[in-house]
This record gives sequence, structure tokens and C-alpha cells, in this order.
Amino acid sequence: MGKLEKKRGKTNISGLAGDIEFYTIKGETFFKTHAKKHKKSRSKKAVSGRSNFASVVKLAKETIKIPELKEIWSHSKLKGMNEFQKLIKYNMPLAYEGDLTIKNFITHKGLNLYIPDISLEDFTLSFTFDVYGLIKPPLKLHMFIYMYNRKMKDSSAFSSTSRSISINQDDISMLREKGESKYNMKVKLVGDEKKFLSDYKDVLVLFAVTGTPTIPNRKSWTNTVGFDIPLI
Repeated sequence: MGKLEKKRGKTNISGLAGDIEFYTIKGETFFKTHAKKHKKSRSKKAVSGRSNFASVVKLAKETIKIPELKEIWSHSKLKGMNEFQKLIKYNMPLAYEGDLTIKNFITHKGLNLYIPDISLEDFTLSFTFDVYGLIKPPLKLHMFIYMYNRKMKDSSAFSSTSRSISINQDDISMLREKGESKYNMKVKLVGDEKKFLSDYKDVLVLFAVTGTPTIPNRKSWTNTVGFDIPLI
């Protein structure tokens, strides 16, 4: 609060008056303005929006760490200054109450990827995927693993990792049947994937596949397929 001070027959102004601060130096009065302090909204919608942003930023950072996925987003015609901004822009509306969902994606619209079901036992993800021969080996199966719904308050709100698995042209051990494009996968969780899993009640896994298109000059990537797996 500002105040009037009388010294030696002079009246000086000092202190705050709104956003303006008055002060006196050697008998002369000066003033400066202060930026307004904005309170963060505590509404459910605002808090959720800030939380959604943190989750989506993490998704974007993990995705562009993978060269094949970064290139896809970099050359995408979707609006955005760069691949990072595009990922955030198009994934933000799909997050819900601070967490990612199976609607989020690490690749924009691509070729069909079919994963009928998935199981998680003894820190191993078991599933079958099919690219219908539209993409031929060598392939890369990309995974984004997002653990959320923490058990203890002192744990992070979420933890996430990403990695890619190479499938070579001559690696027929993963093929369900010779000549098919269906692959049997058993992926063991390692490192932080395994370390933090027990801290959460749910895990979201997003998959996408890249490779060489069977038809030249066509897309070399699939859609994203997501699964939400309860841990308890």
C-alpha cells in the first residue's frame, strides 16, 4: 500500500499503489510498475489440462527419440512447426484427466496393424501382430510403455519408456506360419520398464511398425494400436 511521507517540508509518495511502486532517492520521487501475478486455476478442467500436457510432452519426447518415427512426423503434412509440436498438438485432445489413453498415437494415419489381444505375465508381453504383407522385413516394432495410476503418493504421477525391436528378413522364428505376415512376440520388460511397473495399477502400451512398403512409394508405417492393461 502506498503512503504519503512529509519530510523537511516536502511530501513524498512511497510504496505500492496498485501495480505501481513509488520510491524516493535524494528527494526525487520515482516509480516502477510490477507485472500482475496470475493465480493458477485450480478448477478440475485446468488441473487436468496441465497434467495432460505433461503426459503428452513425455509421449512426444520419447517418440522423437526413435529415428524412424521422428522422420515420419518431420515429413508429415499435418500442421505444426516441427515434429515435436505436431505430436503435442494432435495428442493433447486424446489424453484424459491427466493420463494418456489408447486413442493417443505415436504414428499418424498409416497402414493397418492388427493386434487382436495382449497379455502381461512375469514381466513379459505376449501378443501376435499382422501387417497383412503391406510392409516387408526388415521390420521394426515400436513400443511406448506408459505406467500410471500410482499406488503410493510418493511415486511419480506416471513413468514411461520407449524402445524398438528389430525383425530381420530371415528371422522366421517369429512368424506364426511360414509365408504369413503374422508374428508371434514375447517381449520381456527390462530396465525401468520392469523397475517401476510395481509402483502402478495400470500400464498403457502403444505399438506401431515401420519397414519397407511392398508397393513402392507407399507409406512405410502402420497406424498406432494401443492396449490398456490393469496390473491389479
